[in-house]
Amino acid sequence: MRHIGCHILLLFAVMPCHLAADNSIQPPVSQIITVIEPPSSYLDSHGRLTGYATEIVQTLQKITGDTTEIQLMPESRALLTASRQANVLLYGFSRTVERENDYHWIMPLARKKWVLYVRQDDPQQLNNLNDARALESIGVVRGDVREEWLRAQGFTNLQSSSSHMQNLARLASRRLNAIAFEPQGMQYLMREAGVLPQDYRAALHFFDTEVWLLMSRQSAASEVARWQQAALQLQQSGRLEQIARSWQQRLLHNENIQSSITGQLLCF
Repeated sequence: MRHIGCHILLLFAVMPCHLAADNSIQPPVSQIITVIEPPSSYLDSHGRLTGYATEIVQTLQKITGDTTEIQLMPESRALLTASRQANVLLYGFSRTVERENDYHWIMPLARKKWVLYVRQDDPQQLNNLNDARALESIGVVRGDVREEWLRAQGFTNLQSSSSHMQNLARLASRRLNAIAFEPQGMQYLMREAGVLPQDYRAALHFFDTEVWLLMSRQSAASEVARWQQAALQLQQSGRLEQIARSWQQRLLHNENIQSSITGQLLCF
């Protein structure tokens, strides 16, 4: 499985080869959609949308003059919306080979690990994906990219639910053998659920991915180019690295989440 390295690609290098024909009747961005994926995008204690990737997108909105309210949706619904409508921006979604030709890829936002988590008292050792295939059940979120990726690898032991929190509860009650998630999200979930981190362990780091800001395939060429130009401006101004460093310190001090910065991006 090919994946993109943890670095900012020059944005002219990701300009689509065959943008949709520009249409002056088409409006600017009609929707901006993300999913709950802490610390990239999540609701704070006051119910306000925040997160590392959210701050990047909000900064891009200031550059473009866009005032569209960011919406939260389940991943499957967000992708369906983007497949049916023009000028829809999504962020926090992984770039995979299967998705490559379905969207315009504006800029990478972060890089993260995909990990299988098990209960600490589970003696099973997972050394590779073949060991994971032998498990009775692995919890995934319906429509999530990890579900999509694991099914593409031939996994038949996946059990889908509506949220990562639901999967954690099912793992705790021994209705699942493992769940597929990511380190920073898992730590956030455990804190929110009031469970002890030492009750669970990372059993297998099985993939690395980049999450991106992307736009629906049928979007106007001018709108795609406008956001790509804003992304380039953000990178060249140094503001992108400032956001990364700010969140690196915030995550370390508040959540004890370790991260690195490569090419102005946070890598978890």
